[in-house]
Amino acid sequence: METMHVGVLGGTFDPVHNGHIFVAEYVRTHLGLDRVYLVTAKRPPHKSHHMADAEVRHAMVEAAVKDKHHLVPCRLELDRAGTSYTVDTFRQLQASLGPAVRLNLIISAEYLNPDSPSWLKNWEEAAELFKLCRIVVTPRRHMDAAMASAWAALLPEADIIIVDLTSPAVSSLMVKMQLKNQLPIDDLVPPAVAQLMHQTGIYSTNTVVDSLAGSSLPVTAPPPPVASTK
Repeated sequence: METMHVGVLGGTFDPVHNGHIFVAEYVRTHLGLDRVYLVTAKRPPHKSHHMADAEVRHAMVEAAVKDKHHLVPCRLELDRAGTSYTVDTFRQLQASLGPAVRLNLIISAEYLNPDSPSWLKNWEEAAELFKLCRIVVTPRRHMDAAMASAWAALLPEADIIIVDLTSPAVSSLMVKMQLKNQLPIDDLVPPAVAQLMHQTGIYSTNTVVDSLAGSSLPVTAPPPPVASTK
């Protein structure tokens, strides 16, 4: 049976922006992945600040990739109770997609920094996670490919590959500040996401507007086996 190659890009996506989409598309093309799942985190262990409602964040992800068939919104962590640990997500994906699928975890270089509290080796059951997937690392801000490679050498037990790229200069905080100050976001997020934000008024004040919660927006089911949909 031919091996399928699947990327997994997780995050709070608070909100999803052009940088996320660029990274997913670039890595998919560069590594020849069959598809990339964008996994919306419900309760990530490394972020304690206030976040928009998880269903709102996932609705924006769905809007961002609705015309990109190789990018798949995934709500596994939204439908699972408790803290959103990556190792649990990869166990679920491997069980769902089957043994003929090779999983690739896409992360930014900051998680390879051994001085960071969110260092990859400190993640929940890191040793098990390393067995479940290859780690695909992309540069971020001042953390370039050379720096990422040096940090990767500190984790010989993990299968790590560095994908050198230059993503758009955009962040979720930048999008929020633009909206709060009633400034354009058209060059920061996909058009469908911008439209959704303007319709709901999310991030337009200091308090996140949960106006999408309980809405009639379609909900994405857990990902089907790749072999049956490729």
